[in-house]
Amino acid sequence: MKASATAKKTKGAVKPRPVSLEPVPVRLVPIGDIDLSPRNRTARNIDELVASVREHGIQQPIKVRPQGSRFEIVYGERRYRAAKQAGLKEVPATVEDLTDEEAHELRIVENACREDPHPLEEAEAYEALLAMKDGRGRPLHTADTLAKLVGRSPQYVYSRLKLTALGPAMRDAFWKGELTTTTAFLVARAVPPALQDEALSELRKEFEDHGEGEPFPADDLAYLVEQRYLTRLDRAQFSTDDAKLVPEAGACTKCPKRTGNQPRLFSDETAADTCTDLVCFRKKVAAHHERLASEVRAKGGTVLTEQQSNGVFHGGRQLPWNSNYVELDAVCFDGPERRTWRRLLGDLCPTPTFATDAGGTPRALVGKAEALAALAAAGVEFVRRRDSAPGTQDDDPDAEDGEAPAPRAPPADPAAARAAAELRRATITNLLSAIVAAAQARPADDSTFARLVFDAMVHGGYHDAVADAVKRRGLEREKGFSPEAALTAHANELEGSALRALVLELAVGRGAYFAWSSRYSDRLTAAAAAYGIDVAAIEKATAEELAQRRADRGARKSRKAAASR
Repeated sequence: MKASATAKKTKGAVKPRPVSLEPVPVRLVPIGDIDLSPRNRTARNIDELVASVREHGIQQPIKVRPQGSRFEIVYGERRYRAAKQAGLKEVPATVEDLTDEEAHELRIVENACREDPHPLEEAEAYEALLAMKDGRGRPLHTADTLAKLVGRSPQYVYSRLKLTALGPAMRDAFWKGELTTTTAFLVARAVPPALQDEALSELRKEFEDHGEGEPFPADDLAYLVEQRYLTRLDRAQFSTDDAKLVPEAGACTKCPKRTGNQPRLFSDETAADTCTDLVCFRKKVAAHHERLASEVRAKGGTVLTEQQSNGVFHGGRQLPWNSNYVELDAVCFDGPERRTWRRLLGDLCPTPTFATDAGGTPRALVGKAEALAALAAAGVEFVRRRDSAPGTQDDDPDAEDGEAPAPRAPPADPAAARAAAELRRATITNLLSAIVAAAQARPADDSTFARLVFDAMVHGGYHDAVADAVKRRGLEREKGFSPEAALTAHANELEGSALRALVLELAVGRGAYFAWSSRYSDRLTAAAAAYGIDVAAIEKATAEELAQRRADRGARKSRKAAASR
């Protein structure tokens, strides 16, 4: 069985050239009778080799093959050039009658197996060997047979071959020493050639403090490449089994660029469902968005522009609590059985709207008023909650399932209600600022911080705390950039107590704006009490500040009106 299996496996394979164990004699060949091979690489700097030849002569013979009355170099071009430059008339050489394929194979193997080849030279040599074909156009080598030929492990050969994925700029950086063999491999296996120039600029900017010719730090580069260029497929917005989304790419599950399909290049520690081709991944995301947008257009719906979407989501990833839209795939907490809006509406679903949040995730939305009207006409009853309009997506952490909290009575005076709401919100902002100042003043081992963060993260309600923190801290945000990006950049500049205070601000801020049984949320008042902050005093000072602002606005209006008369 073994013999037949082996015969079947090797059927059609090219027979290797018989290897002679007899040494080929060395002879002196006139330099003037030797020609360069058109297949040889251009020799790099040979100044040191020239000096060595002048002092010691040629220590290792070159190999040539007869070409009529002359000879062609098989390997040893650097030694030949150095000898010629040093003024030698003859060079020691072994002469062997070889076919083009045999000469090329020997040339590549010699260059790849010499004592200190640059990894890129090895990679290019292996690539050239794999490209060799016999007279019928069949490959002479595979990566595994190549490994046996050069005396290396298949893993080693695969990793070297991957270096050929480096583009010209990255190869130049490798030669200059900015990339080591390890970091060059990390870039080659994860950054598509189309993005490598951009990646190199990012690396040089990120590590601008490293000296010229010094390598980029390996651990930091690995983290940057993983975060920016490797994409987890289990978090993809589209189906990774869909072979028709981008036909030329096929399904992600069967793609050779998926880490799980490259065991020779990615260890078991790397997630198996990771995409190494960000360009292709972006194409699939764009195709998925266009497919969803087309479905919405087919139903007579609206596709929002990026700017319009940013306005709907207020620069965040979630709809604001008071949005005029609801997300079809979000849970309707006010409806019966807490189903998604899509399931709840069914055939009653109004014309949808397509939008993308700040993270680029597509969202199917419908107008809240239209959805509620459609459900009301169908006799669907809602549980109404304190301090929220019917159909909002904010859950009440204090209410038992099925319990209907008593709705707050509408205020008699709308102007007074607006003033009260303004006072409450401004007081919350000032309370959070006071909490941050108190937290930052505490020593590093203060346990108050840890307790509050834990409590807020476990029990806090939802609010767009990130966007609020960006606004509260006066951080500038470029057009099109999400609040998360602005705050992350800000956080990268903070250390110690300032960074801990920011974390606390976000944690407490998540639930600060929703109070079910009192004026201010339990989390907010608990944090204020823990740091000894007087809520009533903050509210009083905030009221005076707002009154002064209103007075100033009134004065400006009066002056403007007087000037226009």
